[in-house]
Amino acid sequence: MDERYELENLIFSDSFFEDEVREGFLVTSMMKRYWASQLKVLSLIAQICDRHNIRWYAEYGTLLGAVRHGGYIPWDDDLDICMMREDFEAFFAVAGKELPEGFQLLTIDRNEEYEEIIGRVVNCRTIDYNPEHLREFFGCPYTVGIDIFPMDGMYEDEDKEKERLERARRVTKAYRLVKDGAGGDNDIRQLVSDVEKENHVVFEKGKSLERQLLLLVQQVFRECPTSNASKVICMPFYVPYHDHIFPKDIYKDTVKLPFENTYVTVAGRYDEMLDMEYGEYLRVNKSGGVHDYPVYSGQESILAEHIGRNPYRYTLDANELLRSVQRYIMRMTRTVDKDTLPNAESMAGGSCADSGAVIKKKAVFLPCKAKWWKTMEPLWERYKNDPAYEVHVLPIFYYDSDYDGNIGERHDERALFPEYVQVEDCEKFDFETIHPEVIVTQVPYDGFSTFMTVHEFFYSGNLQHFTDELIYIPYFEADAPIEKGDKAWTALSVMVEQEAVVNADKVIVSSDAMRSFYVDKMIELCGDETRMYWEQKVESLEKGTEAEDDAVRINNEADTSDMDAWNQFLGKYSGRKTIIYYITIAFLLRDTEKSIGKIYRALDTFADSGDKVCAIIVPQEQILNDLANIDGALWKQFTDLVGKINTTDNCIYDEKGFSLGYMDKWSGYYGDASPLVRKCVQAGIPVMIENIDI
Repeated sequence: MDERYELENLIFSDSFFEDEVREGFLVTSMMKRYWASQLKVLSLIAQICDRHNIRWYAEYGTLLGAVRHGGYIPWDDDLDICMMREDFEAFFAVAGKELPEGFQLLTIDRNEEYEEIIGRVVNCRTIDYNPEHLREFFGCPYTVGIDIFPMDGMYEDEDKEKERLERARRVTKAYRLVKDGAGGDNDIRQLVSDVEKENHVVFEKGKSLERQLLLLVQQVFRECPTSNASKVICMPFYVPYHDHIFPKDIYKDTVKLPFENTYVTVAGRYDEMLDMEYGEYLRVNKSGGVHDYPVYSGQESILAEHIGRNPYRYTLDANELLRSVQRYIMRMTRTVDKDTLPNAESMAGGSCADSGAVIKKKAVFLPCKAKWWKTMEPLWERYKNDPAYEVHVLPIFYYDSDYDGNIGERHDERALFPEYVQVEDCEKFDFETIHPEVIVTQVPYDGFSTFMTVHEFFYSGNLQHFTDELIYIPYFEADAPIEKGDKAWTALSVMVEQEAVVNADKVIVSSDAMRSFYVDKMIELCGDETRMYWEQKVESLEKGTEAEDDAVRINNEADTSDMDAWNQFLGKYSGRKTIIYYITIAFLLRDTEKSIGKIYRALDTFADSGDKVCAIIVPQEQILNDLANIDGALWKQFTDLVGKINTTDNCIYDEKGFSLGYMDKWSGYYGDASPLVRKCVQAGIPVMIENIDI
């Protein structure tokens, strides 16, 4: 994780903008740039709110992402916040004067063409790829916005609230019928007449009825001030579904939770909100959403059509595809080296007639970043164990680059590869003279990446001239899409439409499911007449071979350098199973009487566990930073609790979070919802979420 910065002073390192797989889902470089731009917009909103004492809270998917993932939900692409209605209106009253030039404030009060009851702040009116704009928004040319949801009061009188809800539903129905032109004219006129009577209004003739109805919807929504209510509601959800109802006290206190490389403000009792909103919110659902993914897909298509290609990634070139097909046909017609991929029956190469010396084929692997090696390693094992091949591993240097093509620092990561892999200098290997039978590459971009590049010699389009067979293995380990058109399909499509996929003689992916996706996507791009070509060209390399297991074992045996530090931390409990007990501020604030008592009971359980288990109690950072200011009495109870922990058998209090850097040593996780839960699930570490009532 990059260093964290306060929201008002955002900085993003170059590495933030790399394509990245999170929880099996590919997050593209452009999505990262869109995320960074959203956070820039949020930063400006937060600064205005600070100046005017306006409170805001991360909400919906943004809140869920902060709690469950420590940032964006990997398959999410929007950023939502909420404000109490009074703060909402105060913000939009001042923001127009304080936001930078070019920003747009969207509410139905100020924009005739805007039709959403919620507010929105966007950084520009339309696509902008001028250099100044791109520098300001991290290379993202697309319109970026943040939704702001107003929270309205709920009448204490149940009958009055029921009557308001019915009026809200009728006026909303009338608005939609008029807008869509649906229903009979008589029915619409009667409904509109009823709406006028119920709300004591008369719609002006000569003015847009649709517009007047929309404004009336908002008027009904905001008629109960939050100051007079013990419950608040988000009306756009409450009216149709009768949910999104929260005790106002949930919003009384705020804390800042880590979010990407910054922090966002959330309601202190955020876990209660998420329980009410999503139920079992730690369970992952990669579907859903109310718009196409990514949110800027329409703008991307418009820009690509305008300039004839996508300016920020490779666009399939029919001529390059034709040349690749021709090369493939020529290679397949040769009888020698028809199949260079080793198998159990492959034999040593032929012998020289004069000397009798064995001539081995050459297989050259060109990994790039050391962290990418694991996707290439299974194929390396197969070649290394085949006596017909002499294998060379030549890590290639890479350079930082940006969306504008500027080249930055060169990186040589040879020293970072596993010790059991013998690496060589890529600049000293004579590709032209040796002409290896096989070259395996994993950089897909050639010259079309917005965050990294390699020397043009190592572009796939050039490497194919120095080998009989160029193999491309994707460096990323992502889950295959579940169905055509889902979010994973859309995200991964960017990595399929790449030069290396076109130029390589063979594409080897991790699974049969991923192979099916690659084939289907390339057929979608190139036409069904190319089906046979892609079905022959794309192969899967299923995991689980004996050679791979050996490599994992060797790697695990080599990774023991930190065991001494871990054992020193455990002290007298060294050698025991370790349970991380993670306590959050939201759990403490949820019910101050029950929460402290629950922790004491848990400590008693650990104390009685004998000599097999050690519990490491880790407080969330926000407890140490914010609890004393939020609730002094509760902070005193917590400090008393810490004293109890320090004198309880089988327990260690880890205030500085030392143990969080040793997840591979954990035997289990117990405690509250946090991004650690998702990491444990991915690592196969058992998880139990604390129940305050048990």
